[in-house]
Amino acid sequence: MPNHKSVLVIGLGYFGQAVAESLTEMGHQVMAVDRDERIVDQLKGRIRHVACLDATDEESLQRLDIGDFDAVVVGVGTDLGDSVLITSLLKELGARYIIAKAVTDRQYQILKLVGADEIVFPERDIGRRLAHRLTSPRMIGEFLELGHEHCIEEIRAPAWVDGHSLRELRLRSDYGLSVIAIRRDEQIIVNPEADQVLRKGDRLIVI
Repeated sequence: MPNHKSVLVIGLGYFGQAVAESLTEMGHQVMAVDRDERIVDQLKGRIRHVACLDATDEESLQRLDIGDFDAVVVGVGTDLGDSVLITSLLKELGARYIIAKAVTDRQYQILKLVGADEIVFPERDIGRRLAHRLTSPRMIGEFLELGHEHCIEEIRAPAWVDGHSLRELRLRSDYGLSVIAIRRDEQIIVNPEADQVLRKGDRLIVI
């Protein structure tokens, strides 16, 4: 896929705005729409292409040439009827890839049935990520969940580990962490030995 993508964002609440503005800052081509004219006016100047449009109206969507976008993000999550209708219309109009926001498991199931390619739960995902950050001792990072009991997480090594080996730090016995790789600048050390010495700024991939 090309480095610069064209993305249509439908629904400009906090989630939709964050997606549209972040993509714009990254240099991608963004078209953002919302049926609230007040919100659209506030975003003019921050997003190059923003318009007031009712995405539940098929004729309005047709004018956007849906098939020309690499992806469409449906940020309408609180109104189940609207999000399902919009996703269904997008599928019929030839959307290449649809990412829809959901707030309940029921909404997830219905969006999947009507053609969403990917479904995200922003509030739930942020909550889980925050919980993992809060319970990682002295460390901050991202995680990939593996079932309900395990995850792979990349965490930043704090200053106090500088100069100490993995054996000395006792990460497995004291914290329940197994280091499977170390990212150091452009180098990746896979399956490090117990005598591997850590440096300040290392990124540890742990499970």
